[in-house]
Amino acid sequence: MFNNNQAPFSQNYTSLPSDFFSFVQPEPMHNAKLIHSNQNLANELGIQISPDTLMEMTSGKSFPPGLVPIAQKYTGHQFGYYNPDLGDGRGTLLGQVKDKQGQLWDLHLKGSGRTPYSRRGDGRAVLRSAVREYLIGEALDALGIPTTRCLSLCSSSEQVQREQFETRATYIRIAKTHIRFGHFEWLAQKGDIRHQKQLADYVIDTVYPELQIHTDSETRYAELLKTITRKTGALIAGWQTVGFCHGVMNTDNMSVAGETFDFGPYAFLDDCKIHHICNHSDTEGRYAYSQQPNIGLWNCQVLAQSFSQLVSAQAIEQSIDEYINTFNQQYLLKMGYKFGFIEPKTDDKLFIADTLILLDKSNLDFHYFFYVLSYFNHEDDLLQQRFNDFILDSKEWTLWQENYQQRVQQQTEPQRKELIRNNAPQIILRNYIAQEIIQAIEKGNINPLEKWMTWLRTPYNPSDEILCNTHKHYLTPPKACQKGLALSCSS
Repeated sequence: MFNNNQAPFSQNYTSLPSDFFSFVQPEPMHNAKLIHSNQNLANELGIQISPDTLMEMTSGKSFPPGLVPIAQKYTGHQFGYYNPDLGDGRGTLLGQVKDKQGQLWDLHLKGSGRTPYSRRGDGRAVLRSAVREYLIGEALDALGIPTTRCLSLCSSSEQVQREQFETRATYIRIAKTHIRFGHFEWLAQKGDIRHQKQLADYVIDTVYPELQIHTDSETRYAELLKTITRKTGALIAGWQTVGFCHGVMNTDNMSVAGETFDFGPYAFLDDCKIHHICNHSDTEGRYAYSQQPNIGLWNCQVLAQSFSQLVSAQAIEQSIDEYINTFNQQYLLKMGYKFGFIEPKTDDKLFIADTLILLDKSNLDFHYFFYVLSYFNHEDDLLQQRFNDFILDSKEWTLWQENYQQRVQQQTEPQRKELIRNNAPQIILRNYIAQEIIQAIEKGNINPLEKWMTWLRTPYNPSDEILCNTHKHYLTPPKACQKGLALSCSS
């Protein structure tokens, strides 16, 4: 049974024109098993669904009243090239539910089978990719990065062919919206101004109701565009500061809600490799870690151009400035905090860049560096030695320490250390860890998944369980054989 005292399920997207979507019937899984339900997320949303009902929903067999499965139509730029044939090819938008605060959330069933937009695909998902998305939503959310999350995960004995035969899986994704940059591109390419306005009003009503105060339509749409680009700039600044690589920043994978969306071959940095490419399908490095800010800008420019019939050229220019300014401000602030700078200054941007270059050159771990940085000049000689042992004994690092000492000399040590510890996570969902969890589930063991769903919620304050001798190796840099896991778009 479903319980929510505020509102039942609904399907609001069908209020839009009929060519925006197609009604679909999910392909239910046979012999389905509910692997996991995200009780933390359910509690945050204020919903209660029995395990049996949740399994029926997640496996695509049946849905509570109000949920109507549809597949959305959109287009987008994939690796820089416009593709007019896109849409929900392996997922269905089930509908919406309101949380305790009255915020609407989309429920989207992934891996539910073919739709009119599947092209040559089978519309299914595999356990490997489903588990990865299930985990990363919790990891990013706990790190303070806006992201979609997953409510439930099912698998079955059915096999799906990718590079090899793999176990089929389905999962329910929760997001503020499933409207993508590509939705607006699609309507702009069609020259459909009336429906573009209708879509913009839908986004305002469901995602940004605060913009309803603007009675003039052009002003309202200009503010919508600025809000989307500002949130996108803040999002990508967050990615960069936690060392997160998305892998496939196509415009159809960009949410107008500014949430991390459509996970594929994502990765957190291990060694600080500025030009790291986490997707082995990305042969030219378009979506490398170092390129994400520029690609975010490029995507916002594409979105802004699709608004050109709704807003003025000045509004478009302002929206792009909004992205640039927001990214620069947020990146400097958040990275400055990781260095322990209480009030990051403009000049710190060069110091930060030089440090990342030195880390890259030295093949040092991105995350562990900031953790041990809190031991710099520690009154305990043994703890100070932890920092000294991590960095290299070289003239470059000696000079770096002198420069850093000069930068923080006006701050108290307790302030600096606390700021670093609050912004340098110890628990990181590295790819080798995700792979360990996947392999355990494939063998019928869900204990690692359950443990990590808990551990990932406290990245800055590890629990005693993960700090014990059995698990504390997860808090240190991985071994050489645990780095460089190859991932593709099917991941």
